[in-house]
Amino acid sequence: MFKRLSETLREKIKKQAELSRQLEIVAVFDLYQENLKKIFPRSPKIKLQSLRGKVLTVLTTSSVMANELRFYEHRIIDAINRQLGKTVIKRVVYKY
Repeated sequence: MFKRLSETLREKIKKQAELSRQLEIVAVFDLYQENLKKIFPRSPKIKLQSLRGKVLTVLTTSSVMANELRFYEHRIIDAINRQLGKTVIKRVVYKY
């Protein structure tokens, strides 16, 4: 019937941490798109798939596009981490 206060607080903190992580993922996706548009004015066809740990997974249309994106990978990672003020991404995995 009644829960301990510590259990209730633990549940709320866990929910807030999950929400915070989801918002961080959305911010990373948005910043990736923004930085990609700065490099490629006509944005290539990509789909941001996931951010697990500190690895961002990007789906591309071809191996050629993946190689082109790899060329700018560190530049984009540095920009995103700088804009968020912490290391959120360490590497990007490209799938096609």
